[in-house]
Amino acid sequence: MALCSKKTRKLWIWKALCRKTGRLIDWECGGRDRKTLSRLWERLQRWEPDAVCADYWDVYPAVIPSAWLLQSKAETAAIERNNGRQRHWLARFRRKSIVVSRSVEMIDLTMGLFASYHVNKTWNPGFHF
Repeated sequence: MALCSKKTRKLWIWKALCRKTGRLIDWECGGRDRKTLSRLWERLQRWEPDAVCADYWDVYPAVIPSAWLLQSKAETAAIERNNGRQRHWLARFRRKSIVVSRSVEMIDLTMGLFASYHVNKTWNPGFHF
């Protein structure tokens, strides 16, 4: 999901969603590049994933080992639904909006609130930070 007030300042949010529970496990803010995905993938190792479902973005095979990676648009419905809910509940994530924060810290805090209240249905102040 891209957040930008100008096309030159894009911020992407990479998300990890558990397919079994529907919980938002983790996320990473940054570019749509290998470096950002690598930071998220490094943290996800503690969850010992048995599979990673993703679309066909070329960065995935560069970071995630092929034994875990399943690339298919048919497997991304849950995360797309999560993205839609995020845009619905939080104005700063709507497209063509003027309410996008330029602060990565504010976006990260907002993601923590979204995960705790609207996705995972639990409030844990130390969830991601």
